[in-house]
Amino acid sequence: MSATENTFTKYGIKFPVGTDPLALEFHMIRMADGKPKTQNYLAAHKLLWPEDIQHRWFTLGLKSICENKITVFLGCASSGKTYTMAVHALIDFFCYPRTSLALISSTEKRSMEIKVWGRFKELFNRAKQNYEWLPGYVLESSMSITPEEIDEEGEMARELNRGLVCVPCVSGGRFVGMSKFQGCKPPNTPGKQDGILKHYADECAVMQPSFLDAYSNWMVSAGFKGIMSGNPTDISDPLCVASEPEGGWDSFHDTGKTQEWTSKWYNAHVIAFDGRDTPNNDDPEVQYSFLISKSHVENLRSTHGDDSWQLYQQGIGKPSRGMVSNRVITIGLCNKNKAFDIGLWENRSFIDIYNIDIAYGGGDRCVAGRVRIGTLMDGKQAIEVCKPEIIPIRLNASQEAEEQIAEFVFNKLRELNIPAENCFYDAFGRGTMGNAFAKLFGHSCPVPIDSGAKASERPVRFDLFVNDKGVRRLKKCSEHYSKFVTEMWFSVREAIESQQIRSLPRDVADEGQLRMYSIVSGNRIEVEPKDEMKKRIRKSPDLMDWLAQAIEGCRQRGFKIQRVPSIEEDKSNPLIDWFLEEQKKSQSIRAKSALRR
Repeated sequence: MSATENTFTKYGIKFPVGTDPLALEFHMIRMADGKPKTQNYLAAHKLLWPEDIQHRWFTLGLKSICENKITVFLGCASSGKTYTMAVHALIDFFCYPRTSLALISSTEKRSMEIKVWGRFKELFNRAKQNYEWLPGYVLESSMSITPEEIDEEGEMARELNRGLVCVPCVSGGRFVGMSKFQGCKPPNTPGKQDGILKHYADECAVMQPSFLDAYSNWMVSAGFKGIMSGNPTDISDPLCVASEPEGGWDSFHDTGKTQEWTSKWYNAHVIAFDGRDTPNNDDPEVQYSFLISKSHVENLRSTHGDDSWQLYQQGIGKPSRGMVSNRVITIGLCNKNKAFDIGLWENRSFIDIYNIDIAYGGGDRCVAGRVRIGTLMDGKQAIEVCKPEIIPIRLNASQEAEEQIAEFVFNKLRELNIPAENCFYDAFGRGTMGNAFAKLFGHSCPVPIDSGAKASERPVRFDLFVNDKGVRRLKKCSEHYSKFVTEMWFSVREAIESQQIRSLPRDVADEGQLRMYSIVSGNRIEVEPKDEMKKRIRKSPDLMDWLAQAIEGCRQRGFKIQRVPSIEEDKSNPLIDWFLEEQKKSQSIRAKSALRR
């Protein structure tokens, strides 16, 4: 038999007769030198998992991972995002068992067990059943797949710096993602630079913004590849930040189909798997039970509405127009109006205001901190926002949570030399908090704010007028807002737009842009209900709640939201007298109402 008869040709290369088809595809992937072809991954997929379907969303996603350093899967529920990532990660592991490290991240450990880690194990087990010679051993205790065989004699330590390793980013209800990734490097062969480091992020939308910071270290590695996936919750979540179009979300045009674009974040390639464009629409005779269906999208629409976050998050998989435009504040708004700038103050004469957003139990944070009313060099009244802090509450302590908070605040006010009457707290639903304060402070206690009240009769700002039966007067908050909580949140926005906020911490602003609003009866503004917001973004905006209440405290102590100062304004202005009188009435009513709760 001639040498030619002992070989066959595929992909333009001669292989010995009898070469395992899967080993051939792995060889082609390794030969590609960092630029493997999608056809080899698709061929390997078909050999490893012959029962599985290669629908167009899967093919599109796998192609993007193969051809791009960073890929972001933005999409609806049941679009196969996690499956596609798992397939790529496992094929790469089988090809490079000793020179690759794949970090698989998601939220808490239990969620990973049910979702992404469960998917990896299921695919790994099926592949090993079809090809016993494949490398890899599952370590359930560490949620990893390693190329290292167990050393029964215990003479060699097993290394977990290669293979596939799951990394939960939430532990004990707290985000700990960045610390988990520090020091991760490609597992190079000794003396070589052939290591491959990959990161596969599932449920990326519900991570903290700092989650993305790990990429600044990884991107310098030539062998790095990153893949993110999730359902968009808000344009400020890590998933939407990573997938933001080069022209910004304001420039995004929704075609109603699956879309691709390049993001401004490391030039990532983004695929938005649109549920309205599901592969189940392609052929009525061929239906994929594991993919979203047209009927499910329509059920979401009919149940929750055309503009609902449920429809866009689960059924469409893209940010809605409301997500882009209908939000209380934006980072752009803060930048434009100098809210992040350090204030240039006329003098250091400030009125210090301290506020506590009371919370204990239920996962919300108890946030406290100081803001300062001062005068800028141009004579304009403004607020300096100091960095807030979290009041530590020990649930197993002998003191009740309210007593711990009261003691912390008592000591902090004494340290900052702030009188108790300049300290405010949200008393809505916290009736016992007043008793805890009274025990320490006596008659001069922190001032309660009733966030569940109606919008006040105070002016929205001191240069917004309406014509009332031929009489020009200031527009009242009760005419502009539906509820007092809306008034507080939008007072922050009004103060920012009036360029009366300085030194705003970025993390406070990040939370501020999470909340959306709508227009309700009487053409009034209403912020998104807190429970609805928490369902959508899966967290509470405690820092922004704190600031909104702090600005309310400033308003009760004479701060005036005003974009254009009046030339005729002076201390004898009847407008100020009216404001102070109404302020006293409002404060008295709220204090009585809050103490009754």
